[in-house]
Amino acid sequence: MFNSDRVNSWVAILANVGILAGLVLVAVELNQNTRQLSLELMWQVNERMIENNRTLLGDNPTPTYVKSIMNPEELTFEEFQVASAFFFNFLGVWEDRHFLYQAGLLSDEEWKRFIDDDISYTMGNRFAQEFWRTTKHLFEPELVQYVDEKLPDVDTGASYQWWLDTREGLSANPQE
Repeated sequence: MFNSDRVNSWVAILANVGILAGLVLVAVELNQNTRQLSLELMWQVNERMIENNRTLLGDNPTPTYVKSIMNPEELTFEEFQVASAFFFNFLGVWEDRHFLYQAGLLSDEEWKRFIDDDISYTMGNRFAQEFWRTTKHLFEPELVQYVDEKLPDVDTGASYQWWLDTREGLSANPQE
């Protein structure tokens, strides 16, 4: 009888430990599901905003995009809306990369490298930098902080210079 009481006591303890471990696993699973759902909802909201911006862009936003780089002070209100939609889409892609980082799907270095590789082209003009200044409050604070750290090193003529450098490289290496 003494041995069966000890065995029953140990079985009860092990059962309670098993139940506790099961509850911990359920809590971890709920947390992961909540994070996944949160990421999916943020992604859907961003995709909806980007789709609305695509509608604003119309069939050929290129002349307006170029004007926003070359002569932003001459933009009409309609052109301003198109240029804003264009840049907002770029920034939305950056934010999506940051969301992936927050969800643990990209490393800290990966989402930052994406911005590092793109910032001179995207933000290398007066319109984009002013647009960022006036809209950055809409974005994740960590993303804003990182872009703000990088932006002082971005020349406002970099978007145009990128084109000049590419064009020069193309003329120096014509296809045969």
